[in-house]
Amino acid sequence: MKVKILLLLVFLFPFQIFCQSKNTIDPIRFQIKNAGINVDGTISDWEYEISFDPKNLIDSKIKATANPQSIETGIKLRDKHLQGRQYFNVEKFPEIRISSKRFTSKGKGRFVGIFELQVKDVKKEITIPFAMIKSGKNQRFSAEFTINRLDYGIGESSLVLGDEVKILINFEK
Repeated sequence: MKVKILLLLVFLFPFQIFCQSKNTIDPIRFQIKNAGINVDGTISDWEYEISFDPKNLIDSKIKATANPQSIETGIKLRDKHLQGRQYFNVEKFPEIRISSKRFTSKGKGRFVGIFELQVKDVKKEITIPFAMIKSGKNQRFSAEFTINRLDYGIGESSLVLGDEVKILINFEK
């Protein structure tokens, strides 16, 4: 019940080509185990700035912020708890941030990005594999990755709450 919101981190880096936008359609999704049961949640308030060209990865950039106050797990009391001091401390740290450092191509629309993820006052470098599929003028980005909530000071070690948070992002421009 503590770290379910942790996955919001995932969130942190949405994708879109050559633009700045606020995503109002697809929330960042996350999943964490609590008492052996998968708990799903979303972060619906996030913004991004992307300049991504698969033919020019050196000059490509992705930056995003997510608002942990928009965390929803289906239980309002749990959401409030996650926004509190022990977890995301939204009063002091109102944003989760992610910024790309570099990209590599893995072929056929698959890429790996090295990002700096900041949650609260902790910054860590993470590797995020993602896909981009073009369909006419649209590009669809999708990513699935895992972070350890304890690395970012989200809650404490627990026998009940899992440490690993799976983050899923799907976005179409």
